[in-house]
Formats: sequence, C-alpha cells, structure tokens
Amino acid sequence: MRIVFVGSALLADGYRMAGVEPIPVTSPEEMLSSLLPLLKREDAGIILLDYDFSSKVKDDLDKIRLKHAMPALIEVPGRHLSADVDLKSTISKIMGVKM
Repeated sequence: MRIVFVGSALLADGYRMAGVEPIPVTSPEEMLSSLLPLLKREDAGIILLDYDFSSKVKDDLDKIRLKHAMPALIEVPGRHLSADVDLKSTISKIMGVKM
C-alpha cells in the first residue's frame, strides 16, 4: 500500500523526500478533483491531505469518507493552518459506530 500526499507544492517536496507520493495542488477544488482518481487506485492505502486546503472542503471530504472506507483520508497540518484532527471522531463517522 502506498501513501499519497495531496497539497501545496512546497509541502509536496518535503513528503517526496520522505518517500511519499506527492500530488501538488493550488486550490481546494483542485484537491477534490485530484482526490477522485486516487479513490479508485488499489495501491493507495492512505491519502494525506493538506489542511490549508481540506479545511475549506470539509463537507465534501466527509461525504467521500462515508462512501469510501479505503483509502484512509487523513488531514495533516498545512503551512498556515494546523490540522485539528480528532481521529476517534473520524473513525466513528467512517464506521458508523460510537467509540
């Protein structure tokens, strides 16, 4: 399984050096359009999303999470905003179970 990062070009370079496949984007809309083909890839296990962009399309991402258990969509801190990620809540939403 591969880990893929979708976000700003500067952060994408850093993730590339860490061995993560980068997909640089410049807007939240571009993030969503880049995300859709990744959901169909069998080799993508985890998709890291730049919080600077993902925070602006939260509702769309929640809908995607409800429809697709895999790959896991995880928001990571961006350059400007820190991700406020509640992993327990995210898993509860995906699984439909209260933890």
